[in-house]
Amino acid sequence: MQPDPWGGQQPDHKQPEAVMMGNVSQQPSVLGQAGGMAGQVIMVQQPSGAAKIIGVLVIISGCFGVIGGISEIFSAISYSSMAVALAIAFLNIANSAASVLGGYWMTNYERRGVQLVLITVLISFIIASASTLVLEDIMLEELNNGGMTQEQYDASQGFMDIIGGVYLAFAAVCSGICGLIIAIPLMSANGGLDESSLFS
Repeated sequence: MQPDPWGGQQPDHKQPEAVMMGNVSQQPSVLGQAGGMAGQVIMVQQPSGAAKIIGVLVIISGCFGVIGGISEIFSAISYSSMAVALAIAFLNIANSAASVLGGYWMTNYERRGVQLVLITVLISFIIASASTLVLEDIMLEELNNGGMTQEQYDASQGFMDIIGGVYLAFAAVCSGICGLIIAIPLMSANGGLDESSLFS
């Protein structure tokens, strides 16, 4: 009897076919977590939608600002001393138009859009402060030009300082809150902003 050259093992071509049992998984395995294969796992996260949402709100607010500035022009024309009022109105229009541009950049996840809108918020507060400071000068010019009587001027002096202070405090609080909201994409870990900048 010849010795068995295969040592009791069947050759591959004579092995019975393997039967696959179980269900095929529909979820792909992640390298480095399954299958015993080492590798780096990179989690790709979608950028936050904060920049796009805030950008749209800034665009809407800027459009209302432009409309408000145009109405201020018509109001300034009615003053006998219209130069300062017209200058403030045109500054408001230009600042609102710049915020619309910044909001558009924000919707495209451009970092320079956030920077531009933050600058317009600061300029808005400066314009509001200037408005309260020059209001008394405008009223004095109106008195000198006959736009109001002495009695009207005297009556307005009692509460104009209070109104100016309240308005300035309100503008400061609103500017601070708006600045924090606009800066959210900068502070967010996955803000998705690009590397564009107004200062480079």
